[in-house]
Amino acid sequence: MDDLSRAVGEVLLSDLECPVCMEYMVPPIKLCTNGHNICNKCRDRVQQCPTCRAEFSETRSVVLENIVRRQKYPCTNRQNGCLELFSIEHIAKHHAVCVYGKIKCPLPLLNKCSWNGLKSNLKEHAKAAHSKYFLEGSSFNFPRLSEAGAIVSCFGELFTCYQNIKDGRFYGAVQLIGTSSEASKYKYKYKLRAANGVEKISKTLFVKGYSEDFEIIFNSGICLCLDEKKIKHFPEGNKHKVTVTLSRV
Repeated sequence: MDDLSRAVGEVLLSDLECPVCMEYMVPPIKLCTNGHNICNKCRDRVQQCPTCRAEFSETRSVVLENIVRRQKYPCTNRQNGCLELFSIEHIAKHHAVCVYGKIKCPLPLLNKCSWNGLKSNLKEHAKAAHSKYFLEGSSFNFPRLSEAGAIVSCFGELFTCYQNIKDGRFYGAVQLIGTSSEASKYKYKYKLRAANGVEKISKTLFVKGYSEDFEIIFNSGICLCLDEKKIKHFPEGNKHKVTVTLSRV
């Protein structure tokens, strides 16, 4: 986007802010008798136009509503690093899962934790509070097939890895603590190696975005998914050696 287009976009976005709540207006957009706009939510809260104190009319701002539907909106967390743009229909859903806002600690799957903070502070939290589950580097091992997980620091990003056995199937997947489009830049390989060092099972998959819950990922099958009976043929002593390797696409 060139400087002129960016400037026009910023001016337009400011015009689409409700004068009361300062959030972007969504249809239906109401008007006062002098033509000033207000969002439908705030229209029910105030008796007079906040701009000119005129009465409200029953007329809707059809032209502005059409602009709203075509406009792409920045995330409210852009000051924290989120550069994504969304249509008005999708931005609320994004805000609910945006990793540049406050996020919950991703380790409650294994270890109850009430931490809720910014992504930029998660690494220090994980190192201090969950050192057992915090790993650094592009390759790491899980000694057993049972439920296991970790927060992984690699390539200047944070990932979460989780594996479990459920209903006779072994599942494993990796998320980037970031958007799905950012996650598509990375892949991961799961490898199980037998005690003889020759037999192995390996599978390479794309990393998933943080908005995609592990249970949803497992149910979709777009992850490592192996029959439990099959993988039990790959013991290493009394343990299974599971290696996960992250790489850029």
